[in-house]
Amino acid sequence: MGGYRSGNSGPYELMVSLTGLRERVDDDIDPPSVLVISDRHVGSEVVTALDRGIDACLVTDHDGVAGQTPDDTRVVVGDGRERTVLQDAGAQTTDVALVSMQTDHGAFLVTQLLRTQFDVETVVVVLNDPQNRPAFESAGSTVICGSRVLATELERSVETSLRTPETA
Repeated sequence: MGGYRSGNSGPYELMVSLTGLRERVDDDIDPPSVLVISDRHVGSEVVTALDRGIDACLVTDHDGVAGQTPDDTRVVVGDGRERTVLQDAGAQTTDVALVSMQTDHGAFLVTQLLRTQFDVETVVVVLNDPQNRPAFESAGSTVICGSRVLATELERSVETSLRTPETA
């Protein structure tokens, strides 16, 4: 099932994973359903980046995050660590869940709820601390290391800014 994507994917590891979400869902389900559970701004960025052909729902307890979503995006305001909030968001029928929380502990709780209470088969987790990877992998989640993605993007930005244009 899930596994850690190798570190050679570059700074666009998260976007590549989002692009591949459609491929991970059966073709006969129309439209595919993606549940994004996040108490950070990455949640609104993800639902904004998703293809309009995907039925996306954002679960967040952060008003600022909720307010940054496109008008046609379904948003459930509440604590994604609570079973009733996930149920209200449609976790029982979602095809893919993406979890990005401020703490890995909170993300692990959401992941466990999605897998055990709602039988969500594909759970993608944005991890904060790489040392927590084994716990999430043992729970069958696909893990994206947020700090690795950020570090790679920062490195690319620094390298780009240090290049000097050649003059003729």
